[in-house]
Amino acid sequence: MDAVWLVLLVGLVAGLGMLAGGGARREDARARRRWDTAFELESRRLQRTDATGVLMCRGCGTSASERAGRCPRCGAIL
Repeated sequence: MDAVWLVLLVGLVAGLGMLAGGGARREDARARRRWDTAFELESRRLQRTDATGVLMCRGCGTSASERAGRCPRCGAIL
């Protein structure tokens, strides 16, 4: 009898979990796709350097060495 109650309890929890998290709306999927596209474009954008090898951070505007790879002020990828 205990096995039957355990199976029913597991089934009930699984059913409630599917109802609670299963309904992604179409607008959410579109927004996620737009964000993914914008992120890809931003991450693939080339940043040209001058002859000194210094880059300007797109996030805070601080200048940093191209070889550093990250902004010393905010930590963003250069």
